Amino acid sequence: MKKYGVDIKWLAVSCFEMKFGDVTVVTDPYITECKGTDLDYTAVEKCDIICLSHAHFDHITDIPRLTEKFENVKLLCGENTMYPISEWLNFNPALIYPMYPDTELDFGEVKIRAIYGRHANQAHATDKPGINDQEERVRTKYPELADPQVAKMHRLGSLEYRNYLFTMPNGTKVLFFGNDALPELTEICKKHKPEIAIIQRAGAKFAKDKAVFAKEIGCKVYIPHHHDFLGVDSPEICENLKKAYLEIVPDGVFITPKHGEWINL
Repeated sequence: MKKYGVDIKWLAVSCFEMKFGDVTVVTDPYITECKGTDLDYTAVEKCDIICLSHAHFDHITDIPRLTEKFENVKLLCGENTMYPISEWLNFNPALIYPMYPDTELDFGEVKIRAIYGRHANQAHATDKPGINDQEERVRTKYPELADPQVAKMHRLGSLEYRNYLFTMPNGTKVLFFGNDALPELTEICKKHKPEIAIIQRAGAKFAKDKAVFAKEIGCKVYIPHHHDFLGVDSPEICENLKKAYLEIVPDGVFITPKHGEWINL
């Protein structure tokens, strides 16, 4: 396999720790409350930048812990998420970077570009597709939403989403993607041709869609995320994705990550 020069560690759900030279990025910090792992926020070894895709509770609850553990952490998020999350954290506004679609910031060892996204269609799981119905549905299951500020951000998380493209000086591109494989999003992502893609898992019904998306954008290394969200790793989810992807991209590499283990690419 080609050497890309990036190290990636999956922690839980869509939380990854990624080393780009001397700069370490953490995505969607939600580890401690995750039922699918025994890890907690202390498993994060270094954190210079947090990239937040959206403000659903299962992507944010370890942000306060990481910003306390590490100094001067930069927080990248959608422009509408910026205000409620800064109030929740009582965060230094100089460290919050609003990421409008197609904004790219150069941090030396890595350039980070925000890519427009749409949250996965939650109506697949319920006959009540409205945003108020969705919030009430999850509120009854997750005590984190008892915090009114977290609940407010959770609602916003269904409306504003940022995928991220990480580009290293050597040309390596890593896409962090958490949406359905919609045609309009495929058209956006295929322009960037990321060799490595970290893509939200899909059930058997949508495995082919995600595999086609990966092929269309030029992905050569496919890493799934989110398959531990319900507290149980489901090997068949990743096996379905792997089979679908390798049928379409036979020279590709599919990596099923394990909690807390570094992937050296």
